[in-house]
Amino acid sequence: MKKIFIALTAACAALAFTGCEGMLDNPQKGVISLDDFYQTDKDAQSALVNVYYNAGRFLSNTMGTEAGWNECPLLNPFEYASDDIFSSGENKADGVEGNQINAFWYDDTNTVLTGSYHCYYMIINTCNQLLDHFAESADSQIKKQCVAEARVMRAYIHLMLAMGWNNPPLVDHVLGPEDRPGNVESQAYLLQWIADECDKALPDLKSRSQVEAEAGAHPGAGAVRITTGFCNAIKAKALMFKNTKDDYAKAKTALDAIIKSGEYDLVKPDKMASLYHKSGDGSVESVFELNLVHGSAVTDFYNRTQPNFKMLWGWRSSRITLPNGPGTELPGEGPWGWCNPSKKFVDTILEHDGYDSARRKAWIKSYDEILYDMPYANDATVEDKTKDKNRGIFDPDGVYGNVGYFMWKRLYRVEDRTPDANVEWNLLVMRYAEVLLMYAECCAQTGTDLAAGLEALNKIQDRAQSKHKSAACTLDEVKTEKFLECWLEGSRFPDLVRWGDAAKELADNGKWLPKYRDGLFQSDPKYKTDVHHGYIDESDANWCVLAHQNMGFDASKHSYFPIPYSNKLVNPNVKDWNK
Repeated sequence: MKKIFIALTAACAALAFTGCEGMLDNPQKGVISLDDFYQTDKDAQSALVNVYYNAGRFLSNTMGTEAGWNECPLLNPFEYASDDIFSSGENKADGVEGNQINAFWYDDTNTVLTGSYHCYYMIINTCNQLLDHFAESADSQIKKQCVAEARVMRAYIHLMLAMGWNNPPLVDHVLGPEDRPGNVESQAYLLQWIADECDKALPDLKSRSQVEAEAGAHPGAGAVRITTGFCNAIKAKALMFKNTKDDYAKAKTALDAIIKSGEYDLVKPDKMASLYHKSGDGSVESVFELNLVHGSAVTDFYNRTQPNFKMLWGWRSSRITLPNGPGTELPGEGPWGWCNPSKKFVDTILEHDGYDSARRKAWIKSYDEILYDMPYANDATVEDKTKDKNRGIFDPDGVYGNVGYFMWKRLYRVEDRTPDANVEWNLLVMRYAEVLLMYAECCAQTGTDLAAGLEALNKIQDRAQSKHKSAACTLDEVKTEKFLECWLEGSRFPDLVRWGDAAKELADNGKWLPKYRDGLFQSDPKYKTDVHHGYIDESDANWCVLAHQNMGFDASKHSYFPIPYSNKLVNPNVKDWNK
């Protein structure tokens, strides 16, 4: 697929209420004035490229904000707040910002939340630069399509803000230096605005098949453009978060259009592990992904590559020897281990799917699989492997925040590595599996088309090779399936809040953070073994409860995130959702 990155020379005007004083209020494009630039079809297309460029850049990492460069705004705020993972790292002193969110002892200075919030508005600003100049004057189909794609991107980012911050400012134009927008009147208003924006865009968007027909010999091109499929998915998701029966019915109609289009499908079970990796870019399951390709001419490539996300969510190489033999899938860089599957997730997928299911194998790896199924430079017989100290958790203190299973779904792999050790994978935003699960939920929420909802649910289960197959399309069945299928996709926390389940499901978040050790590397006779033997150490698992007496999920405080302190400091018109 031909992947193009053309950064406009315009600097992104700062949102006054973010406090990013260093960014230019009056961007320049060489010697061409802004008014002269926003004129032609080519200008509109260049402005749209800038929308995609900045969406990829600012959803991938928080570089240039208070959070530095570590975090991924697409995922990290919502995943740390969920029961999907343990926010881990080297030890209790590592990954503090993620642990604050995971255990709900954060405040409005948390850099993960602040950096993500600012990144969202920087993307919105780029969309508004295009829309302010072309939305009312688009006199060609090319301009109309550019307007439509920017409109959907702006709606999608506002949806992220609505799910995270409830009723943040709605920004539908480029702000001036003196502008200080306040909170939108309600989350419901913002969500309806998002759905309406999608409706405005739909007539001027192309379908995936139309985009790919125009792209010729570039299969998957329809996955990296905003199409009618993604537009309908965002519309449906916004309506579902309004949480009324009527809105679920409207969402179901939008989702039905995606399903009936026949343009999407689930990848085969043996290809599940390719999702979220380079080999899965542009797959038939991708409804929308942000395009990335390595090239020496791409001067800002590093900033779009989730530069430290690959390290954050890798296996803690200071504690465990990474498979390093011929054919290994692990590149060898020393990751930091900030993401380990929660015990709840591990227990649920083993009970629901079974150890041998395709989904379990594609999403997480057991300690035994790492020891005995993956290649090491010193591979020998199975008996030799059981005693080999050149593999396994060699640190006697063990792996922190772990129960013997390791994240595989989003683990940085050899196939994703560029020659200069950057990442080359597309940022997958929406896939067809989520569309099917949203459709099944809408059927359950409305009590209509339950047979079709069950068919969608069973399709997910069949592909997963799950030992459980739903007999009816119920909300409980959908909830469990979505927990497993959409793990590490940023949907769990907002869903729990929307369903009213957050207080129950997140009650124990951060209160139990065990270590996983290997008896082969222990000196204490009580735990020492002559062969590899993994076990859970709970001796200090409750440290966070002892250290932070006010931790733990409180629906009145933690259903949504606080507006960053730096924003409230410069903008008296914006307040937290619960104030």
